[in-house]
Amino acid sequence: MTSFIGLDLQPERASTAALERDLSIVARSTAAVAGGYEETGSGVRCVPAAEWIRAGGFALQELYGELPLKSRKLWGVGLSGPDGWIALDSEFEPLCDVRLPPAGGLLDDLDSWLERNTRLRARISLVLSPKDLFRFMMSGAMAADTTSVCAAGLLAAGKRDWDRKRLEEADLPTRWFPPVFQSSAATSRLHQEGMRQSGLPGSPWLVAGSTSRLASMVASADLRSQKLWLPADEGPPVYAIGAARDISDPVIPPGYRLSESPIDGHLLLLRKLPCPPGSGSGEIQAELASGGYEVSGVETLRADAELGAAALAAIGSGIMKSWDRYYALLAEPPTAAAAGQEEDGAGE
Repeated sequence: MTSFIGLDLQPERASTAALERDLSIVARSTAAVAGGYEETGSGVRCVPAAEWIRAGGFALQELYGELPLKSRKLWGVGLSGPDGWIALDSEFEPLCDVRLPPAGGLLDDLDSWLERNTRLRARISLVLSPKDLFRFMMSGAMAADTTSVCAAGLLAAGKRDWDRKRLEEADLPTRWFPPVFQSSAATSRLHQEGMRQSGLPGSPWLVAGSTSRLASMVASADLRSQKLWLPADEGPPVYAIGAARDISDPVIPPGYRLSESPIDGHLLLLRKLPCPPGSGSGEIQAELASGGYEVSGVETLRADAELGAAALAAIGSGIMKSWDRYYALLAEPPTAAAAGQEEDGAGE
């Protein structure tokens, strides 16, 4: 039975989950991330790069040890993680710890760090998001996904690329930043050292992945429909617009920004700030209505990011043939989902 793994990296823990093709969860594991600290005066959370990689690799080792023998045919791993960045030199050694600034503050933090570390600027060879550092160290691949680039406010309008004009205005060389892929795209395979550190045999694939928040939404309910998502942690709401092909020039209401969805070919509106204290979905729906958007339902974020990351790996494999199939299985009770998978398997 083919399994798909999701790995979510956070400042205090690395969490993994393995899904089979019927979306049943066959194993989970968590590893603590040690050594994190808050930088004085900036509110930036920092984690040593080596600890970030160690915890992710150990969580994968533990997960593989928990997998039943019948589920140890692995296709690949989906990655998710927080907004943030790290700079590497020409030898691909870290020039700083993994830096996790407050929401929406990546460019400001990078600019501030460069001002304080002018001598290190000339040594920078690569700037990666936290999850993309893990990919690079485990596979050697330089890659970013559209949701992480959107979270940094640096995705070019209508293109799967960095906003080169914005980078130029910020005096940031484009050569520092890796190619951009859709969230379910297979980017690389684990190399020999990656297999050793993760304990995963057979050089499984790594897909581009997503930010943790959007990966959680993938696993919660249908992210393609015109739904308003109110995160349980009281973070900024998210609205799923729909398919990009149906919206040639999306209206962006005041206080929102446009983002690609982890669901291929779909768009999101991300509110820049959390809901005001005491406000509810009605106020947010009124804001969206000002841009001509109708809310078909309201969801509360409840799933785990590692499950959404695993789903992205399943879609990227081509074995899970469509998001229609994925969401049909997600809506079914586990026993019905298993029965449906048996029918699928009989025809393949």
